[in-house]
Amino acid sequence: MTALVAVLAALIALTVALLAVPLVLFIEAERTDTLKVRWRLFWLFGPVTPRSRNRSAGPAPDRAGARPTDTPKKRRARGRRVAVALLRTRGLLERIVRLALALLRRVKLERLQLDAMFGFENPAETGFVYGCLSPVLVMADLQGLNVRCRPMFLESGLRGALRATIRVRPLVVVGPMVAFLVSPPVVRAARAAWRIRK
Repeated sequence: MTALVAVLAALIALTVALLAVPLVLFIEAERTDTLKVRWRLFWLFGPVTPRSRNRSAGPAPDRAGARPTDTPKKRRARGRRVAVALLRTRGLLERIVRLALALLRRVKLERLQLDAMFGFENPAETGFVYGCLSPVLVMADLQGLNVRCRPMFLESGLRGALRATIRVRPLVVVGPMVAFLVSPPVVRAARAAWRIRK
């Protein structure tokens, strides 16, 4: 029995020690008509993943469970409705801001460059989403981050580019992430998204 307890204690200690080792993520993404993403993850003494190739997000493949009348346009419209429903969820934006502040204290952004433009078919929804994002953009500016996000009222879509180098110890972000995921606003948002997706 003592040996089993010692083995379990050693495994827990090893897991904690490994989670305390920083991860370094290099990521580059660009969205025009398609999405191109390149990233590499480093841990301990070298890369965890091989160098990623350019990955372009083309048309979504047909799924067995998809609705017969689903089209790419309808799927995009449903995705926009989900995004707006999430932002309208009471208390969700506050939880996102709190999570962002907690992660900024624990995650080291060695480099961040974001330049994005977005728009919905309904200009009122574009204005609403931009208003919800404004506190986050102000907070990013106060933190000295190079973040630009502009609304497009005359057209819909998402365009932009992201370059970032992020250093984080997994052990210190587990708590804030779990607290965020089990919070009532996030649960309500997940239910709202599920109802729209059904």
